[in-house]
Amino acid sequence: MKKNKKFEKWALTELKKLRTVLLLEDFTPLSIEPSGKKNTSECEVAYPYKSITIKYSEQVLDDFLKNKKENAIQVLTHEMCHPITDGLYTKASNRFVSKDEIEDERERLTDHIANILLKKNERR
Repeated sequence: MKKNKKFEKWALTELKKLRTVLLLEDFTPLSIEPSGKKNTSECEVAYPYKSITIKYSEQVLDDFLKNKKENAIQVLTHEMCHPITDGLYTKASNRFVSKDEIEDERERLTDHIANILLKKNERR
């Protein structure tokens, strides 16, 4: 199996677990592909369709191949959090955004994080 395909199969399994933990099951499809960049991974989220594409860097693939999976999973986890935080970033970076819009997005993000923690506590 080609090294990229082996990594992508492993990473997609891990990303699906993270999607469940982060309560993002309604974001589908979930895909992974190379970013073509040495050190930059990124997450593309398509709205309103709620699809996620994780683009991994050469460094993440290299970590996987060197059996440094904990480094790779840290990057993948970071990228999977973007669908949660992108709304706040988008509103905060708009030029004409009201304080109420920022507050609404802050509360949505806070509720989402709280639900993740509550769900995790249910599993104990």
